[in-house]
Amino acid sequence: MDSGDKPRPNQRFETEKTETAVSKESLNEKNDVKQEKTKQKEKKKKIIDWGWSLKILLLTFSISFAMSYLSKSVLSDVNLWIALIVLFLFIFIGVIFDLIGTAIMSVEAKSFNSMAAKKVVGAKAALSLISKASSVSNFCNDVIGDICGVISGTMCSVVAIEISEALNWNVFFITLVTTAFTASLTVGSKAVGKNLAIAFSDKIIYAVARVLCLFIPERVFDNKKKK
Repeated sequence: MDSGDKPRPNQRFETEKTETAVSKESLNEKNDVKQEKTKQKEKKKKIIDWGWSLKILLLTFSISFAMSYLSKSVLSDVNLWIALIVLFLFIFIGVIFDLIGTAIMSVEAKSFNSMAAKKVVGAKAALSLISKASSVSNFCNDVIGDICGVISGTMCSVVAIEISEALNWNVFFITLVTTAFTASLTVGSKAVGKNLAIAFSDKIIYAVARVLCLFIPERVFDNKKKK
């Protein structure tokens, strides 16, 4: 019989080795596909943070309820000058927090990584804020914005009534003017603030982080220790 009819032992070993390698590669490919699908599912789940959404819903309801009661029962009886001060104060607060909410969504973590490595005060706090950018933006733009809107709306009505009584003018007309003035001042200020927030996002977030570090120890913001 010709020796070419039967495979040599080395050939059998090489064939089995090749088949084993091919099967391992196919298994690895299947595992990779499964891992990718799992990662995609996890990403889809993390797109909406239902826990934070529920917390912010309850927090907004509670604060808005309390501030609405305060503004209607207490602040509605103040005089013209106090009403003007409170009105401009809450417009200013709303603009500042809108600026922070915009800055946190446009800032990059790269500028703070080297600072954190050098143990610069406020860098870890800034990185912690950036890692929760969506929640921080939601709180600053929506929650604080809603509160400021409630208070400024009430103060706007008080200012209109006080001016109409002092000048003996039509209340409806004065209310329209003060409401339009308040809305235009708020929107215009926020428009300027957004431009500044995008241009100086890193400086703004670093300033916010430094302020937080005055009240909260920076070790609280150390993400590595938490892991």
